Amino acid sequence: MKLNTILLTIVLALSATPALADGQLEIVTGKNWMGSSLEEKRAYLFGIGNLLQLERAMAGDDYQSMRGSSIVPVLLDGLSEVPLNDIVMQLDEFYTVNADQNGRAVIEVLYLEMALPNL
Repeated sequence: MKLNTILLTIVLALSATPALADGQLEIVTGKNWMGSSLEEKRAYLFGIGNLLQLERAMAGDDYQSMRGSSIVPVLLDGLSEVPLNDIVMQLDEFYTVNADQNGRAVIEVLYLEMALPNL
């Protein structure tokens, strides 16, 4: 994938939800997630996935050394067999069932509630 395509994907993912708060990038939470359209949710996850793949490619031969010090291997390995639409549905279900946790970051839920249990 060309670098321009990767950068465009990241921009689209960051623009999928309200991304700036006081000039700072905002961490996307369940509140943002549940207020987003299906297309916005998919764009966010597509951007995360591309960023993870880019990190893996940049690590090259050192990828295995990232284990234990980075979320990248956990997310890639834990979610690699899960289709994008299933991840959307699982996140929707998590935030619906756990409405009191809508302040939790989506990336945290992906990591702790979805990727880790799949390893």
